[in-house]
Amino acid sequence: MVDLTKYEHDFDADLTAKPKLEEGRHNMTFCGDEIVTGNNGWEAVKLSFEVENSAINVTYTCTMAHDTSDKAISIGIESLRKIGNACGVTGTLTDPEKQLLGKKCSAELVVNDRGYLEIKDDFANTFQPPQKEKKQSQASKIKAEQEFLSKAAEEDKDFDDDIPF
Repeated sequence: MVDLTKYEHDFDADLTAKPKLEEGRHNMTFCGDEIVTGNNGWEAVKLSFEVENSAINVTYTCTMAHDTSDKAISIGIESLRKIGNACGVTGTLTDPEKQLLGKKCSAELVVNDRGYLEIKDDFANTFQPPQKEKKQSQASKIKAEQEFLSKAAEEDKDFDDDIPF
């Protein structure tokens, strides 16, 4: 066994610090791309995004070349166009790493067959400009706190402090 205490570092392994993400629309930031290849001359650009307020990265792949499917190439090109628009890129998207790096967008995340979140695959129609944070007004905060306290007081009435033992 390895004893890391001798190094006197603060290894905070608390992975519960960030809330668990649910399915739905989330803001995310573009953080990188790479070219992936496969059978039949398939080449695609794999875009990576970091989901806001989490430690989760998700990817989305757009086909750029394929020996037997022109339709797959058309879908890939259109998908890149939609992603660029969602991120606020104007003009032709020629170098995603330079043009998208640090840019934000939003997309719907769904749970895949293995139980992990991924970007919903709907020909990139899920990509939209980032959602603005909803700021709760002071009045609505006070109202929510009052509702919580009154509900807690009602529930407290149901408890009987006279314990028979």
